[in-house]
Amino acid sequence: MKVLLLLLIFSSFSGVVSSETFRISTGEFIPYCSSAAFHKGFASHVVEEAFASQGHDVEFAFLPWKRAMLEAKHGGYDATSWWVYSEERAADFLFSEEILERTIAFLYHKYKNSEFDWKDMDDLSGMRIGWTRGYHYTEELAAFRKTNNAIFEEVNSDEQNLKRLLLGRIDIFPMNTVTGMELLRTKFAPNVVHQLDFHPRSIDTTNGLLLFPKVNKRSEQIRDIFNKGLKSIRDDGTYESLLNGLLKGDYSS
Repeated sequence: MKVLLLLLIFSSFSGVVSSETFRISTGEFIPYCSSAAFHKGFASHVVEEAFASQGHDVEFAFLPWKRAMLEAKHGGYDATSWWVYSEERAADFLFSEEILERTIAFLYHKYKNSEFDWKDMDDLSGMRIGWTRGYHYTEELAAFRKTNNAIFEEVNSDEQNLKRLLLGRIDIFPMNTVTGMELLRTKFAPNVVHQLDFHPRSIDTTNGLLLFPKVNKRSEQIRDIFNKGLKSIRDDGTYESLLNGLLKGDYSS
């Protein structure tokens, strides 16, 4: 008992930090986060490696997205991953440095709609645009939808929209570029994937972040640990290696 007490006293004065396991709520969004994916998905792997570089472990809880945020907001988890910044969320959470960059662009059929181009929303007038029920893409696109200058056709899943695009039932479909390529690679035959392409002009680019609940008195400390770890894995090349794996499809379920 005396030896243990001396070790604890020595650790407190020497600055040694005991390893902890941080609990993080998240949801299913392949290839970024998935209970079935390699290292629970790319975003989860980044979070795992960042904390590991500082001597800590993580434990992910996969929940419906709304519940994942709500339970973290009330202190049920140390953090929730991953989300984009909003003023509403800033009232309840502290934000990490950028985990990843998310780009949304229009997917189109290279042969049936080979001349597709756009610079502003007015260029989309008269087009049939796919929309996945329950999604919020961008404020600008949502506002354009209300003008009724284009036909927005809503279905239940991204996969349905991709099938409709291949069949020529819609002209364009806004989608996360990485998720789109992942879905095409895993759900469609190779001989049809090459028919679709993303327009080089993005609709929106946002940063994915780790959120720490303000009700947790340790959140600022945990956030700083994570940010330090994130910088470390960026500096030593680990992050770039994970990103290359994402682009190669390593996080496919």
